[in-house]
Amino acid sequence: MKLWSCLPVALLSFACDEGKSHEAPVTAERSQAIQGPATQAVTTPVSAPAPSSAPAPKARRAPLCGGHLDAEGRAVPKKPIGRRAADGATEPPAEPSYQGFTWVNFWAAWCVPCREEIPRLLAWQSRLRGQGKKFHVMFVSLDDDERQLAAFLGAQPESGLRATYWLHEGKERVDWLAAAGVDPDPDLPQHLLVDAKGKVRCRVRGAVEDADFDALSALVGKAE
Repeated sequence: MKLWSCLPVALLSFACDEGKSHEAPVTAERSQAIQGPATQAVTTPVSAPAPSSAPAPKARRAPLCGGHLDAEGRAVPKKPIGRRAADGATEPPAEPSYQGFTWVNFWAAWCVPCREEIPRLLAWQSRLRGQGKKFHVMFVSLDDDERQLAAFLGAQPESGLRATYWLHEGKERVDWLAAAGVDPDPDLPQHLLVDAKGKVRCRVRGAVEDADFDALSALVGKAE
């Protein structure tokens, strides 16, 4: 994977975009921000002072997953994958399990928006479980440099991300991502919402925001 710098994308979530073309996902993904109605131009006499321009309407983010769960998509692989944990931390189970809803987060230690949203995702997991919902976040690192990944995990506080699944570069990564319907060299961060059957119900490209929590809670609640 080429390690490109992460640049903010206007009116969208932040993502590490390498400018590649992607095949359309099998499930619903986040659409572009919806613009408000355009402001009509006002005709004024030449001698009259120019009117002050009205502020541009704020862009509205599309609801997470389009506000609904898509039909069942591809099944995520149910087989052991690589793992990595900081010293003293417990590695996740070798074979991921999918109970309730699983938020699969593809990330890398070199990706700035990935690092910034990790505490948010952990908080979402805690809040949804506190509401009695079966939900957990499955972090999947796509790091190529194991030392960089290990350094990041080791620097995390006890309440942070100290263990993760890790798709090694090469056949393991290519095969796993292909089975899940994800580009072999995806823009990061990227997310999949997976149901209890292990089927993809939504894909989200780009970073999530605090304001997305209510939409996620509603999606998970409707499907219970």
